[in-house]
Amino acid sequence: MTGLSNYSAFSFLNYITGQAAMPALPAVYLALFTAVGTDAGTGFTEVSGGAYARMQIAGSVTTNSATTTSSAVIGHAAVPSWVVAGMQAYDATTGHVVGTVQSTTSTTVTLTANAAFSIGSGDAINYSAFPNATGTSPASSSNGATIAFPTATANWGSAMAWGLYDALSGGNLLFWDYMGYFPWLPATVSAASPGVITAHAHGFANGDSFVFTTEYGGTAPTFAAGSYTGLQTVAGVTADTFSVTGVNTSATGNGALRKVGAQSIPSGVTASFSPSTFTLSLA
Repeated sequence: MTGLSNYSAFSFLNYITGQAAMPALPAVYLALFTAVGTDAGTGFTEVSGGAYARMQIAGSVTTNSATTTSSAVIGHAAVPSWVVAGMQAYDATTGHVVGTVQSTTSTTVTLTANAAFSIGSGDAINYSAFPNATGTSPASSSNGATIAFPTATANWGSAMAWGLYDALSGGNLLFWDYMGYFPWLPATVSAASPGVITAHAHGFANGDSFVFTTEYGGTAPTFAAGSYTGLQTVAGVTADTFSVTGVNTSATGNGALRKVGAQSIPSGVTASFSPSTFTLSLA
C-alpha cells in the first residue's frame, strides 16, 4: 500500500541483512496511473497513447572536464534533455552533493552557485529531480525540479497515482503513491443509505476524491449497493462525516482513507508538475 514496492522493500531488507548488494540503478522514470494495483507491481493501469511516455527524473552523466569550487559550470560531452533546472547534482565518484542545476546547454550544466566540492574529469554526476532525503520521523524527499510530460495528443484520463520505475517501459516498480501528499485518516462507516463515513476533522469538501482501505487494519462494511473500491467522490460533508452518493451499507465497518488530488489530462494539455508535487516518505 503506497510507498516502497515489494521489489524495493525486498532489495533493501536483503541489503541491510548482508545477503545481497543493492541493485544498480542507472536511471529512474516517473509514470502516471489511472488505476492502482499492488505492491508487487501488478494491476496498475498506466497512461498510454496520446504521446505519453514516462519521464526520466534521474540518471548518471560522466564529466569530460574538471570543475573547481570557483566555478559553477560542469562539462559533459552531451547533456541529456531530461537534465533540467532544479535538479540536484551529486558526484557519485566522490560522494558529494555539488549543487543545484540552474540551466543547461548541449554540453554544460550551470549550477545556481559555485560547485560545493571539486569535480574531476571523468566523474559520474547523478542528476535527480529529488534532493537528498531529510527529516527524522519520517524521512522524506520532494521533487525540487518541475517534471513536465509531453503535450497530450489524446485524452490521458484522470491520473490518480504515480510511480517510479527503473526503465522507460516495463522494468521494476520502485515506489508509488496517490496524487497529492495527504495523510491517511482512521475512519468508521455506519449502516445507512448512503453509508456515512466518520473521520474526525477530515477537512474534505464535496466533490473531493478519496480512497478507502482496510490494509492498515479494520473490517470493510457490508455493501447493499456500490462499494468503496477505487477512486470515490465525497458528498454530504459535515465537519466529521461525509458519504458517497449511491454507496449504501448494510453493516458497519472501519479502515483508513485519504484524499487524492487526481489530475485530469485532456488532449492538448501539457502535464507539468511543480516542485513539491511528489513526495517520497518512509517511517
